[in-house]
Formats: sequence, C-alpha cells, structure tokens
Amino acid sequence: MRTVLRISIVTAVALAALVAARGAPAAPASTSFAIVGYEYAFTQTVGSFAGTGRGNAGDSAAWNARVVHDPLGSTPTYVNGGSFAMTTVGSGGHLDFATGDFAYHGGTITVIDPGAGCTNQRYRVTGTLEDVQTSTTSGGSGAFGATLTHFRTSLLGHCVIYAARVSGTVSFSY
Repeated sequence: MRTVLRISIVTAVALAALVAARGAPAAPASTSFAIVGYEYAFTQTVGSFAGTGRGNAGDSAAWNARVVHDPLGSTPTYVNGGSFAMTTVGSGGHLDFATGDFAYHGGTITVIDPGAGCTNQRYRVTGTLEDVQTSTTSGGSGAFGATLTHFRTSLLGHCVIYAARVSGTVSFSY
C-alpha cells in the first residue's frame, strides 16, 4: 500500500511539474536589467566581469561578461567581440537565461575621467549583442551600456588599480 501511495505522489508531482513547465514564460519576463558587478580578470585587450542585476519586470539575475577590445588608450577603442551570459529568476521562481555575443566593432570604450594624479579612472562601455538566445528563443539582439570605474592608489611610486566596478544596463529583444 505504501508503494502505491508513493508512486501516486511521485506521479502527481511529475504531472504538476509538466503542467507548470507548459505554462512557463517563453523567455525571461524582463527585457531590460540594471546591472552591477566587478572585473575579476583582465589583460590589455580583454576584461571579464560578473555581477547581479534586477529586471524591469522584477526578475533577479546573475551575469558574466567577457569583453574583447582594442588596447585602452587607442582612439577609438572598439569592442571587438566577447560574450554575455545571464541567468534569471522570475518573481514566480521561473529560471531562464539569456546569452549573446558582442558584435565586432559594435561598441566602444570611451574615457569619462582619465584619473589625473592616480585618482580613479572612469570609462563608458557600450556594446551591441547579437545571437541572443534564451531557453526557448534564438536570433535575438541586445545592448550593453555601463560605466567602468578603475579604483587606483599610489603604491611605492606606482599607480596601481586595485579593483574595478561596472554598473549600467543590458537590454534584450528576444
């Protein structure tokens, strides 16, 4: 009798999950996210960032970006590629994701504040996202726009970046 009861409960839960999955949204509910994060790896031509976000429809998000670019200081400094990935959780607990690639020369990195005297530097980073995909869509597009701040200090006569923060928005057309 216990086995029959267990099988009945497992079957009911499986059917409920199947029905809930059919009624789930086709993509993240939000199309625009306010994002904040930190740079965790960099070279002269690649920056890697991760952080959190909040969508315009209430979704929470965790994201990661790898931005390939011309060397900082080039004029202009183009975004040459890279990737963006975001996992989202909707208000009802629906999990989804959005991924895309930064388009070649689809954005720029512009100096806002060069950081005279070893003060913090600020840059405006923009990028077009292409090939945006979610769990149920593909072929979408997007836009990334953020302010990158290099936190700097003087150490033994050298100006050293000790952290880098990014804040801005990312938007998608699924």
